[in-house]
Amino acid sequence: MRAKKTMMIAQQLYEGISLGSGGQVGLITYMRTDSTRISDVAAEEAKSYIVDTYGADFIATNKKSEKKSDKVQDAHEAIRPTSTLRTPDTIKAHVSRDQYRLYKLIWERFVASQMASAILDTVKVDLINNDVIFRANGSVVKFPGFMKVYIESNDDGTEEKDRLLPPLAEGEKVKLEDILPEQHFTQPPPRYTEARLVKSLEELGIGRPSTYVPTLETIQKRGYVSLDNKRFVPTELGQIVFELVVEFFPEVINIEFTVQMEGDLDKIEEGNVNWIQIIDQFYKGFEKHLEIAEKEMQKVEIRDEPAGEDCEQCGSPMVFKMGRYGKFMACSNFPDCRNTKAIVKDIGVKCPTCKDGNIIERKSKKNRIFYGCTNYPECEFLSWDKPISRPCPKCENLLVEKKMKKGIQVQCVSCDYKEDQQV
Repeated sequence: MRAKKTMMIAQQLYEGISLGSGGQVGLITYMRTDSTRISDVAAEEAKSYIVDTYGADFIATNKKSEKKSDKVQDAHEAIRPTSTLRTPDTIKAHVSRDQYRLYKLIWERFVASQMASAILDTVKVDLINNDVIFRANGSVVKFPGFMKVYIESNDDGTEEKDRLLPPLAEGEKVKLEDILPEQHFTQPPPRYTEARLVKSLEELGIGRPSTYVPTLETIQKRGYVSLDNKRFVPTELGQIVFELVVEFFPEVINIEFTVQMEGDLDKIEEGNVNWIQIIDQFYKGFEKHLEIAEKEMQKVEIRDEPAGEDCEQCGSPMVFKMGRYGKFMACSNFPDCRNTKAIVKDIGVKCPTCKDGNIIERKSKKNRIFYGCTNYPECEFLSWDKPISRPCPKCENLLVEKKMKKGIQVQCVSCDYKEDQQV
């Protein structure tokens, strides 16, 4: 989920949900905090639940350090369920799907944090067939610990359990179930998702839980980045602004400056230093850079990019422009001609409904990709899954690419035909 939506749902869980005859109940503690401290009452309740459900061996034996980091606001407890005994299953019937998913995540992470560590054996398995050795490297669970409740997933959809191997004994015969021909290449670092960016800001000590959502909203509203497949991609404007700031304000753009400034503001808040002293110290250097920038920085003008087609209304060339929901096509003869068109991508598939139009890629107002017919509104074909050009070999109907947790699977929209997943 997007950061903004996550915080909105967390607010609902915090304010309270009606649980039938019990009335309105706050399900989680205050969520705009990065504290890791929990109360003794919450810890004892979690301990009792773990002992009753999993046994005494699953209780964490090591005492966690409660030393406060300089980067943490500790006025509130850590984000946790208001009661461990209120399990996700007990509230599922009273909350929405998204509320349930977020509450389940918070509940599982909290309970797992109070459980014993998992013990894994790193193993290498050699499988021999006709003098050919097939080797698998992974882990075998010796003691599950907190993994009984929660296993971390990664940004690419994989989980820690994907690297786990089943218990095996020397000399054991194993049966081949499937062969997955996968080849792995060195990949560049992936672009930031909202979740990864928030995590990076938290690790660097930049911002606070209450500022993460406004930060993400600001860089998008100002057109510095756009979201492509849930990942941030810098726009032309964003790249130009970044290059100008690096050239004229190099001291401001680096991470160390931001971290130090946040630390100085915390000192001002605590009354340990005079704010005039901090601002004066900053502005002496900044003023010089500002004077140079005012003299030498050129006025930036992003020219409209030709769209390669003419306006249907007046014949003038169409150009690409940046709007509230991303790029769109508009007539270069504006304001005399106000013709605009959405940018569409033809995927090379004929519409299965009207047989005349082509299927094109569109974007909703929430920037989610969907697929529709060029003859809309006469033809109302719509699909969230990407159609492909070949028909189903079983029933001759439409095949689509369905996004699954571990890749893409081709499925028929009418029958049960499926193809092996593509990673």
